[in-house]
Amino acid sequence: PAAKIISRPCSQHHSTRTIIRPRSFDSHPPTMKNLRTAGLLAAAAALAPAATTAFYMPGVKPLTFQEGDDVPLKVNSMTSIHTQLPKDYYRLPFCRPSNGPSMASENLGEFLTGNKVQNSPYAVNMLREVYCQVMCQIELDKLEARNLKMHVRYGYHNNWIIDNLPSAAVGLTDAGEKQKHYAGGFPIGFVDAASGDKRDAYVYNHVNINVEYHRPATGEDGYRVVGFAVEPMSVSHEFLGGYEWDGTSSEGFTKGLGTCRSGAHMDRSQITTNQIVEEGEKIVYTYDVIWKESEVAWSSRWDVYLSEDHMIPAQVHWYSITNSILVVLFLSLLIVSILVRNLRRDIAGYNAMSALSEEEKEEEMDESGWKLVHADVFRPPSSSPMLFCVFMGSGVQLCVSAFLAIALSAIGFLNPARRGSLMTAVLVLYMLCGGLSGYVSSRLYKSFRGRSWQMCTLFTATLFPGSVFGVFVFFNTILAFFKSTGSVPFVDLVIVAAMWCCVSIPMVFLGA
Repeated sequence: PAAKIISRPCSQHHSTRTIIRPRSFDSHPPTMKNLRTAGLLAAAAALAPAATTAFYMPGVKPLTFQEGDDVPLKVNSMTSIHTQLPKDYYRLPFCRPSNGPSMASENLGEFLTGNKVQNSPYAVNMLREVYCQVMCQIELDKLEARNLKMHVRYGYHNNWIIDNLPSAAVGLTDAGEKQKHYAGGFPIGFVDAASGDKRDAYVYNHVNINVEYHRPATGEDGYRVVGFAVEPMSVSHEFLGGYEWDGTSSEGFTKGLGTCRSGAHMDRSQITTNQIVEEGEKIVYTYDVIWKESEVAWSSRWDVYLSEDHMIPAQVHWYSITNSILVVLFLSLLIVSILVRNLRRDIAGYNAMSALSEEEKEEEMDESGWKLVHADVFRPPSSSPMLFCVFMGSGVQLCVSAFLAIALSAIGFLNPARRGSLMTAVLVLYMLCGGLSGYVSSRLYKSFRGRSWQMCTLFTATLFPGSVFGVFVFFNTILAFFKSTGSVPFVDLVIVAAMWCCVSIPMVFLGA
């Protein structure tokens, strides 16, 4: 080689400087080839950037906190497995931030997937333990009590977030042992089965916020969050000395609670009475913050969400895979048996024709079998050939965009820490694949000797996306009527429509 490439670290900016240094030509005289090579290397050195810096892929950059730094706790929409209507967290009588709730959602994909991330009044600071901190007191009126009771009975769950980690739920098994569940958040309350038809509802007004941290092994000063779990409890709080708090005076935030032990975290064993949901009840919301060091590295903190902390054995996945393989093999054998039977019948018919006379063969010429299928392969459909081409183009667009989205997810570009990134990527890839859709539909329509290619292209650009968008708007209207956070704001609907009209449709026509 005529050049040597050297990479030197730049200590000031922590970047790498690339130097292209020509090798010496020793004692050989300069030839035309050597001079041309040296000229190309000089041009490459002039065009090459002086320095390059490393970068993180979206959603992968770790956050490092110093001791005492604020670790924001955010709240997402409440969800339930008994209904398809996610609800706003602050729709229920919960404590609010001093300056009111504000949105923390960042991208279009979050709104389209029903995420409504907001700030919270919980103060969490790195390595600072909190013991039964009073947040607020809410006296339930008739409407608030009925609304909270209904959501408890429907089994709604809170979905909290710290450093992009969704909260795990800490509960008790039938044997009375604590167990973590890493999907679906934690419930807002429970229904007392012993109350019979009354179905008394109780709210979880105290939470133990368990946060696990890890020290970076790279020598970087600070701590990183690698685990987040919430243990909800229902406690009917009482102030010491029979103190009655109006919920607004500053004295109530510092007044001691008789239901909490000083300098110790709340435990289920010390709870005597649960907080019932009834009109006129004064609910005092409190929380603990518990920090625990973990050996789990930041890069592996999502593994526990996939394995459920080894709660589900690996054999379950193998059973599912084996079951799927057996179903595919059974259906494949069924299809093969049908094809073999038909082929044997056709082959027997052709063998019988070979024994016929010439006159008899001419009479059997109209018979069709598997050997004559080539005559039907390139024959256009007898009805609606344009519609067939439109469906083919839309199908290719869907398949290619889905394959690209899966490929980007497999290489780690679409990280689960970035909520809504997958939805945003699918939308962008689908729009960019519009050119491929227009090309396939127009090319196929031309092979059918069609003449109205403009109409075929227009249907390709509007038929499937327009139908999907219409259904989306219909259900979005229903969600908005029920005041669900799953409904997309009007501004985001306009953005999606503009992306379709200004990007997707022109790409389809360009491909055509």
